[in-house]
Amino acid sequence: MTLKHLLAGAAVAASLVSFAAARAAAPIILGTEDPTNGFTGNLFASSFPNAQYLVASDGETAFEPFGATFDVSDGLNFGSVGFTWNQAADSTWTSLGNQTWVLPAANIPGCGSENEPTCEPVGHFISPSAWNPTLLGTYEILEAGGGVSDIIILSNTAAGADVRFFSDPITGVPEPATWALTLVGIGGLGLAMRVARSNKVAVAA
Repeated sequence: MTLKHLLAGAAVAASLVSFAAARAAAPIILGTEDPTNGFTGNLFASSFPNAQYLVASDGETAFEPFGATFDVSDGLNFGSVGFTWNQAADSTWTSLGNQTWVLPAANIPGCGSENEPTCEPVGHFISPSAWNPTLLGTYEILEAGGGVSDIIILSNTAAGADVRFFSDPITGVPEPATWALTLVGIGGLGLAMRVARSNKVAVAA
């Protein structure tokens, strides 16, 4: 990797810091859970109401969105969109078929029942088609009392579009700006190693 590439990578990461910080400061609120009926809505209701990227979050009673036949904590249904979606290898939500996945409310592997303070598996979904950049950012579903129930982060990677669904309670969710700053740090480390290697070669010569 050349110095030019490292500097270019650092510049891109720095621009991500500004963009991510702005998005993190103003997450998009999708709606509020109803204590009885939970929440089901379109990620892009305000900008692309016909896109039908549907997400769901439970209230306090049995919740069975998207045709599930068991109590669900959260769900995602991308079955009506014209892009291919898959669950990533690091995600363990239950597939209902037709690009629809749900997080069961009970018997979560390694966690027990929903709302455990230590772990609810993060839903991670990917598509080879990248998101429109205007859609990137952080989306939130609120609890009836006003607190944050779920956080959904949309981003683009080298492989394509990326969705991460963090279920309640929200603990340890990295801020987008944190990811960007990490990239800057990696770029700086690479630059330092490159300079150190160049100096070593010069001394040896």
